Amino acid sequence: MSVPNPIEPVEPEDHGVELGGRSAAEHAHEQQVLDALTADMHGSTAEKLATQLFVPHTPDGGTIGRSITPHVSRITKTRDHLLIWGPGIATTTGALVAVSILPLPGPLALYVLALAAFAWWHCAGRPGPIESVRMGGYALADTGARARRQIEQLAHRRARYETRRTTTEKEN
Repeated sequence: MSVPNPIEPVEPEDHGVELGGRSAAEHAHEQQVLDALTADMHGSTAEKLATQLFVPHTPDGGTIGRSITPHVSRITKTRDHLLIWGPGIATTTGALVAVSILPLPGPLALYVLALAAFAWWHCAGRPGPIESVRMGGYALADTGARARRQIEQLAHRRARYETRRTTTEKEN
């Protein structure tokens, strides 16, 4: 089912809908009245206002909307990650607080940490053993790639610093 465009005027006759109960004489009289009103309205302020009603307008939110728009995808992505991984994060935080603050015996502390691990497993979609190992491997590879990228950025920054430091000493 198509949704009509609310901006454009909808004429029932355009869609094959016949309005019942009107004779040809009534329809001619209605058209005559509309023609007379259209002639009276020509060039008036009301006509200008009426034409503005049918101009498509896309709201952009003004200055605030334009300043927020570039950040919406990042905020949405963060919200989605929190919805997925939030229970694991909350359970792990609670488990770490409980283990570090409360004087729990060894088996009970291990049970609390196992509860946190269960929350992470549940957030990950309850994978089987093979998928768990694969996901762990991917997580380690991603972490290694991020660490390598950070180290490379630090090395480039250090090289620029050293170049700048040694160049200024030679010029003096």
